[in-house]
Parts: sequence; C-alpha cells; structure tokens
Amino acid sequence: MPMTEGLRARWPQIALAALLLGGFLLRLIDLHDAPLDFHPTRQYRDALIARSIYYGWSPSDDPERQALALSMRDRVAELEPPILESSVAAGYLVSGGESFAVARVLNALIWALGGWALYALIARVASPLAGLLGVAYYLALPFGVIASRSFQPDALMVALIAFAAYAAYRWSETRAWNWALLTAAAAGLAVLVKALALYFVAGMLVALVLAVVGARAMLRDRQVWAMAALTLLLPSAYYLFNIADSSGSYVQDWVISLLSLAADPGFYVRWLNFIGKQLGLGAILLALGGVALAQPVLRWMLAGLWIGYAVYGITLPHQTTTHEYYHLLLVWLLPLSLAPVFQLVLEKLAEQSRGWRLLFAAVVLGGAGFGAWIARSTLVGQDYRADEAYWTQVAEAIPADGDTIALTQYYGHLLMYYGWRHVALWPETAERQLAEVRGDANPDFVDEFEDRTEGIDYFLVTAFLEQQPELESYLYGHYSLYAEGPGYLIFDLSQFQP
Repeated sequence: MPMTEGLRARWPQIALAALLLGGFLLRLIDLHDAPLDFHPTRQYRDALIARSIYYGWSPSDDPERQALALSMRDRVAELEPPILESSVAAGYLVSGGESFAVARVLNALIWALGGWALYALIARVASPLAGLLGVAYYLALPFGVIASRSFQPDALMVALIAFAAYAAYRWSETRAWNWALLTAAAAGLAVLVKALALYFVAGMLVALVLAVVGARAMLRDRQVWAMAALTLLLPSAYYLFNIADSSGSYVQDWVISLLSLAADPGFYVRWLNFIGKQLGLGAILLALGGVALAQPVLRWMLAGLWIGYAVYGITLPHQTTTHEYYHLLLVWLLPLSLAPVFQLVLEKLAEQSRGWRLLFAAVVLGGAGFGAWIARSTLVGQDYRADEAYWTQVAEAIPADGDTIALTQYYGHLLMYYGWRHVALWPETAERQLAEVRGDANPDFVDEFEDRTEGIDYFLVTAFLEQQPELESYLYGHYSLYAEGPGYLIFDLSQFQP
C-alpha cells in the first residue's frame, strides 16, 4: 500500500524523531530537583546570574531583596556572556518565577537539536542507520544525560559545534557561500558561548580547509578569510575587550601557571582513566581507530577535532582531570568518529539473515535502554531537599550585625542562593594546593589570617576544617563559639583571646 511504502521509506526519520523525543524526556526526570547532582558550584553560579537578570527585568516589591538579587551578578566570576542565563531568566518571566526546571528544559531541547545535527552529518558521510546508532550513543550515555541537562552553557556550545561541523562539511562538498556563512555563524556563536570552543572549532576548520583548499590556495581564498573573520569577530569583541581582565586572569591562572602539570607522565594516565570512566575506554579507542577508516575529507575534519581536543587537555591540565563537563564535547565527537565503524558493521550485517539482523537491533536497543536506565536511576535516586533546608538554616544563623568570612563549600554559592547571604571566603585546601603549583608564596598563617579577617566580625565553618589543622587550632585557641548547629560553626572574631 502507498502509505506503508511511504512509512517504510521514512522510517529512519521516524526512528530519529522517537530517539530525540526519548532523549529529551529522559533529561526531564526529577525536573524540579536542586542542581546538586553535577558540579553545583558551576550550576549555582549560573543560577545566581539568571536570578540577577530576572530581578532586573521584574523588580521585587522588597527593595532589600531587589538590591541583593542585582548584586549577586557582581559576586561571581564573569566567564562568558550570559546567553543561557538570559534565556533562563526569560523563561522565569514566562513561567512566573524562578525554577531550575526552566534551565533543564532549555538544555534538554538544545541537546536534542544537537543530536539532529549529529544525525544529519553521519547520515551524509555514512548512512542514515549509522546516524541512528550515533544518536543513540549521544542521547543515552549516562554521563551525557546528566551533564547535558546541567545549568551551564556547555550543552549549547556542543550543539553549536555540531551544527558548525555539519555546515562545514556541506561547504566542503559545495564550496557555496551560504554554507561558508552558516559555518562561520555557528562556529562563532559556539566560541562566543564558551571561549574554549575555539580549540575544537579552530582544529576542525583549519584541517578541513587544508583538505579542501590546500595550504597555498587557502591564503587567497575569500571564503576562507570570510569564515575566519566572522568566526572570530563577536568572540574577540567580547573576550578581548568587554571582559579583558577576566579573560587575562583565566589564561594566567588556569593555563600558563598550571602547564607544569602536563609535564608529568602520570597526568596522561589520569586523563585517560578519567574520560574512560565517563565514556567507556573501549569506545574511545575504537573512535580513534574510526578516524583512520573515514573517507578523506571526514578524516581531516576528525583529525582536526581530536588534535584540538588534545591541545585543549594539555593546556588545561587541572580541569582535564577534575571537571567532567570539560569533556562533554566527546559525547558528540565519539559517535561521529565511530561512524565509519558503524558503517562497516552495518554493511557486514546486511549480508546476514533476518534473524541475525534482528538480534543486532535488540542488542543495540538493549544497550541504549540500559544506559538510559542507569541515567534515570541516578537521577531519581537523589533527594536534595535536606540540602536546601540546611543552607537556609545556616544563613539564618549568621549574625546580621557584622561581616562574615567562611570556610565553606561551593564558593558560598548555595549560601547566596538559598540564604541570600554573601560572605567573604577563606581558601579551601584544594585552592592552597593549586597556589603551590602556581608557585605562589606560602604566607605566614597569622599574617594571612589577620589580613583576610580585617574588619570581619564572624568566621563561619561548614566544611573542611579538619583539613586545615593550623586554622582549626587558631580558631578554637583564640576565639569563642558564637553559634553551633548541625554541620556548621560560627566563631566570634570580635574578642581575641591570647
């Protein structure tokens, strides 16, 4: 029948739609949970910025709360333009108030759109069925599920790189101006959203231009110059001029001063072990092998992306082995690199009987379902209501008649978000260890304490005190406890006891 034939012809698109819808819905599980499931420091930073923007658009009847909300944006580091935060704040306006659900829905949708771009590219370089296999990995990998719904701009960056890769490949086929401009637009937005995208965008585009245009001709090619200029225009304006101080500090503190970590051979073992736990070591090695099997243009593109990733990891050695979301792009890059492998398997499978093909389909669906179930179980198995109540209680215990410094988790972001209280920060042990790697001088403890607590009335402790015995001894030896509760101590600094 014509309808049956039409459905048969369009089944890859129908299957893709089902996969994308399933991946989208999977990321909405426990939609209203507090974002304590994945790098809370980063998520609450963005939540504080979104709150500030929201209160700027929708002023509160409480002047004090309004001022606090607006000031929160100045209390956190300015790392990139608040594109996602502004979008979430707009969602707050539409939904009638602050809700972490807005960020999750938005990022889940963005990730699904990135999945469409991944499918479109794999279907073009391999086959629609290979594209479905790639999208299944992209959507069902537990690490990808949890990280891509996180309130931070990384999911948007990955999706934009996925669209840039598709447009760039189409440009390599057609050499048409429309694809050149679309490539530059997507790549430039990816770098604007997060400057670290430049590693991948530059590696991909340079390799692709070398493959298609050639080293000599590229310098005379107007499309190449146009793509380079348009890709860098907006990001350069923002990072080099609008937040030049912040950008310079980031490069100095997290790249230049920590490069010595990459000289340790053990760093590369930790790196591979770290990403292997998130993505599967077998999948990583097979993906690298897939680069060699790809057709020439795709091989160049993949090589550029992997070289970009290698440089990225080496120049950011601390984050490479401590921050999972710094590897989120691999959730897209691995299935793209595996496309030639998928295609070889599918071609061999086509020679087999129907029963073996059905068994293969069952294995693939079972693997994707297992990954999705693990992600779902991880999400529903967490309950953070006690954490929210805890930070509210701590904030209420802090005296309002003076300033406070704190040794606390998450850079004080949860205290700000739930308790609407801002405190000065005493450095954690991990920060002190990084300072030693950077070569910063180790100050005399008493001098540092007096310097950091000058004009401060109270010292709040919610964690890590046992890791700093000198601080613990000094506080208990020279100051009295003002308040004590479950999980927190507050010392009164107004009365020094020799």
